[in-house]
Amino acid sequence: MRALMFKQAKWAGLCALIVSGGASANPQPSPMPDTHLAGSENAGDGTDAGSGFENLDVMDASLNGKMAILRVGSEPSANNLLSVFAGLKNKTTHRLALEVETIYKDKAGNALNAGSWIAMTLKPHEEKEYRSASISEQAVDFLIRVRRAPIASASTHG
Repeated sequence: MRALMFKQAKWAGLCALIVSGGASANPQPSPMPDTHLAGSENAGDGTDAGSGFENLDVMDASLNGKMAILRVGSEPSANNLLSVFAGLKNKTTHRLALEVETIYKDKAGNALNAGSWIAMTLKPHEEKEYRSASISEQAVDFLIRVRRAPIASASTHG
């Protein structure tokens, strides 16, 4: 009986992944199944744009266990600029005041911008998508950095 319930739960989970767009017709094994590897067309030209979770750096250890990274990826936009995204989830019952920035890199790995911190607040248990686009066609790789907002600009818990 337990085996039957486990199989039903497994199929329900797979159906939920397919409906949410998190699974493909040809799934590939991955240690992090929620990774969205967009921009894989760059894989042959020495770039790292579609590499996934290693393109996101959580800079504040106090966020461990409080925030989940659901997906990270990139894709070229219609105007040939690199568009990047990250799905973040608040795992707590309190608001999380965050700051997020993106550093774009060229083929040699050199930073193309200094980055600027963008405020982002996640409500309790909320999932939110962060998106950014480069301003240079030279951008082929990126690093998204996340940190807790400074106390002075953080909203109150509620």
